[in-house]
Amino acid sequence: MSAAKIKILSELRPAADGFAGIPQETRLMFLSMLENNNFELTGLLNYNRRWLEKSKTIGGNNDKIYYNSRIILSLSNRSRSYFLERASERLSNLWQTSKLLTFGKWLNTIKVHDLNTDVVGEFVWQNYFTASLPPTRYDLISSAKYAAIRPPWSAMHSAGMIAPFKGRYPVIDTRPYDVFIAQTPWPGVIGRQTRLVVRYHDAIPVLYPQTIQNPHIHQIAHYFSLLSNLRNGALVVCNSENSRNDLLQIFPQFEKQASVIPCAVPDNHDFQYPSRKQLSDIIQSNIEPSTEPIFSDATVEDAFYARNLDASGLRFLVMVSTIEPRKNHRRLISAWNQIRASYMPDLKLVIIGKPGWNVENTLETMKPHQRKGQLFHLTGVSSPDLHKLYNGAEAVICPSIAEGFDLSGVEAMLCGGKVAASDIPVHREIYEDACEYFDPYSTQQAVDAIMRIISEDANNNRSRLVERGAAVGAKFQIKQVKPLWDEFLLSLSGSTRNGAG
Repeated sequence: MSAAKIKILSELRPAADGFAGIPQETRLMFLSMLENNNFELTGLLNYNRRWLEKSKTIGGNNDKIYYNSRIILSLSNRSRSYFLERASERLSNLWQTSKLLTFGKWLNTIKVHDLNTDVVGEFVWQNYFTASLPPTRYDLISSAKYAAIRPPWSAMHSAGMIAPFKGRYPVIDTRPYDVFIAQTPWPGVIGRQTRLVVRYHDAIPVLYPQTIQNPHIHQIAHYFSLLSNLRNGALVVCNSENSRNDLLQIFPQFEKQASVIPCAVPDNHDFQYPSRKQLSDIIQSNIEPSTEPIFSDATVEDAFYARNLDASGLRFLVMVSTIEPRKNHRRLISAWNQIRASYMPDLKLVIIGKPGWNVENTLETMKPHQRKGQLFHLTGVSSPDLHKLYNGAEAVICPSIAEGFDLSGVEAMLCGGKVAASDIPVHREIYEDACEYFDPYSTQQAVDAIMRIISEDANNNRSRLVERGAAVGAKFQIKQVKPLWDEFLLSLSGSTRNGAG
C-alpha cells in the first residue's frame, strides 16, 4: 500500500501583491509542490484588509457557487457601484474586526472554507500566477484546490497587537491538513495536528525598522507573530544563512527550529543579446507615468526620447528594486553622476521599480536627471524584457544597505549581466566571487566597483563575471531548489505537530 499523501495548505496572499521577490517565490513554491505526487496541496486565499464574504450553502450547490463568486469580488479589491453598498461594506469590516479584536479571538475558531475550483480557477490564475508562470501551466493552476479564510491578514495581526493581550492570536481550524506554510510570520495559532512552517525572508522590521513603511506597526506585528509561531513549535525556513543569523540574533533560544532553503528563480533565464534598438524601445515603452517629465505635446515627447535613447550610442546601468530607503538609490545616483562627470558623460541610468515609501528625497534627486534625458524610471517591465535589459546593461547594480536575499543580482547573472553589489553579508553569501563589491555608504567605492566592470580595459574582468555569474546563478534555479523543499516537507510526515496553546 502506498504511503498517504501529505496534506498541505499553502498561503498565497503575497502572490497577489507584486511581480518579483516574495510574490514570485510564492508562485514557484506552489507550482513545485503541485507537481509532487506525494503532496495533496491546497492554496489559501485571504486578503490583506477586507473581510471576505461568508460561505453559505443554504440553497444547495447553486448557493455555494454564488457565494464563491462573491468571495472573488472580495479578493479582487474592486469598489462596489453604489454608495450604500460601499458604506455597508465598511461598516461590516469594522464590526467583524472589532469582534475579532475582543471576544472573537478567544471564543471563535476561524474556519478554512473550501472553494469551488470551477468558479475561482481562472481568477486565481489571472490574479496570483500569470505574472511569473507560462500559459502552459494554466490548466494545472486553475484546476488545483483552493480555500479561503474570512478575516483579513491585517485584522489578524491587529488582534495580536492590542494590550494587555499582546501576542495572543486567533485560532485557525486546520484539522484536515498536516502542514500549513505561511509566507511570512503568521498572525494566528493553528491546530495541534498541523505543523506550521514559516517562510522567513528577513528581520528588517526589527533590525532596520527606520527603513520600512509604518515602522511601529510592522515592528510589533513581525516580532510578536513570529514569537507566537516559534513558541507554538513552528519550523522557520530562512531564505539565507544571513536571514537565519538575524533570526537567531533576536530569538537564539529557537535555534533548532530554524533551517535554510534559498530563494528560487525560474529556469527560463537565458543570454538573449538584444540589439541597442530593442533596448531603446523597451526603455521608452515602460516609462513610469507618475514620475515621467511633462511634455507640451507628443511631438516634443517623441523628439526627447529619440534624442536621449539613440540606439547608436546607448549605454546604461540598471538597478531593479522598489524605491525605498534601504535600497540605497541615492548612493547609486551619486556614484553614476561621478562616473558621468569623470569618465562617461553619455552613460544613462535605468531604475526599474515602483515608488514605495519615504521616497520623496529619492524622487527629487531623480527629477533633474530625468528632465535631461539621463535617467529613466521604468515599471511594469515583463520578464523577457527585463532579461534583455540585464544582458544589455553595462552593469547591474545592487546597492542595498540591508537585504534578506536580493534576487535581482541572481537573475542578472543568469541573463549574462555583470553585477556590482554592496558589501553586506547576504550579498557575499549569495553572489560569492561573481560580482564587484563596494561599501554601501561610500560613493567613491561604488564608483570604483562599477568602473572595474565598465571601463575599456576591463574586458577580462567582464568575461570572468559573466562566467562565474552563470555558475552562481544556476544554484538558485527552481530545478535546484525544488528538491530541497521536497526533502524538507517529506521529512515532516509523521513528525510531532505544534501545539495551539
